Amino acid sequence: MFEAFAEILPDGTIDENENDLFGLYWEPISAEHANSIIEHITQFSDFLYEKTGDEKLLLNPSVEASKSERIMSLAAYHHKKNNSFLSHTWNDQAATEKAKSAKLVKKYKTRSDRKEIKATKESVNQDLILNGFWRYKYKRHDASFLNIKNVLITMLMHYAGLRISEPFHIFISDIKPDPTKSDRVTITIQDPEHGEAPEYWCNQPGNKHDNIKAYLKKKYGLKPRTKIQGNLQAGYKTKGKKIKVEMFPTFQWEWFTLALDYYIKHQRKTNPLHPHPYLFTDEKGNPATIKQYRKAREKALIKLGYDPSKYSGNNPHGSRHAYGEKLTDLNVDRMIIKEAMHHKSINSQEAYTINAQKRKAASAIREAEAKLFEGSDDDTSKTNYFNANDFLNEFNHFRRYSEGNLHVVDKGD
Repeated sequence: MFEAFAEILPDGTIDENENDLFGLYWEPISAEHANSIIEHITQFSDFLYEKTGDEKLLLNPSVEASKSERIMSLAAYHHKKNNSFLSHTWNDQAATEKAKSAKLVKKYKTRSDRKEIKATKESVNQDLILNGFWRYKYKRHDASFLNIKNVLITMLMHYAGLRISEPFHIFISDIKPDPTKSDRVTITIQDPEHGEAPEYWCNQPGNKHDNIKAYLKKKYGLKPRTKIQGNLQAGYKTKGKKIKVEMFPTFQWEWFTLALDYYIKHQRKTNPLHPHPYLFTDEKGNPATIKQYRKAREKALIKLGYDPSKYSGNNPHGSRHAYGEKLTDLNVDRMIIKEAMHHKSINSQEAYTINAQKRKAASAIREAEAKLFEGSDDDTSKTNYFNANDFLNEFNHFRRYSEGNLHVVDKGD
């Protein structure tokens, strides 16, 4: 059943005559989407099998891998290992054993090149920050009607390149005055499980060696948000490392600090029954959630007349791409970009800088062409250089011949 299901996913169930023998009327989908569905169902059935031991629940069992599958599996493993800082802890023998088996229902082959990922345009981001999060248009003279929390989160993603989950790990104690600029602050986000507990806490008797996990448990009775299920859950990709927030352009720190000060004094709510250290809260004083921000952002973009989807570049991750592209456009060293975007590997930034690299290539080609014809007053030298006139004359002669005799070229071309 699962094999038949997987086989029919890409092409759908509707035939060329708009008939459907199955009565499902599934439209065709991309190979990437089909692979995602296959992967999710496989993982769920594996989970059920592990819990019950009932093989009937195993929809996609393991079979002996072919030679090519073993090679591909090991190649993927070694690629990840070579880019890992802790590669010496990886188990090659376990990887070799794992490569000997493969799933019965295979995933579809997809293009090796990534789809071009769009970044949020600066004009869209500014419109979103300045106009998107007001509760009422006619109350724009009163900052209490502006949802500053959403403005701050948007700024952290667009001007500091944070992933959408990372602002939701910020404690108030992570914010410090900038020692070099009195009108700015600095923010360092700790690993939500193994990071450093706040300094004031560690200075108290019995807390000297506590990490964040111990701090949350002892003071608030909470788990790290990476260990919580449900809406309060928030991932943290840079495990084991703290994130020093680097805003670009740096003058955005001044605007951010002004908005942050107003938010903490006037809009941040507290819940005496359920205290917590997180900076961003909802209307009841509970920790703000990623779902709440996504919903507010999407609503704001639609209100302003923008497509909020990832295909337009206006989804939250599009802001991170914009941050990476700006740094690349300005020839910032790749190692600096790696640190600013807190990537584990320098190769990780390629997806975020590919569009900027394309622009650089196009610009370099234009500059080279300008040098080639430097000093010429008109386009004559360019035409002669490529013998363009002769080529166009010959092509037009061939086209007229084809139209009159062979009807090869459509007259509309």
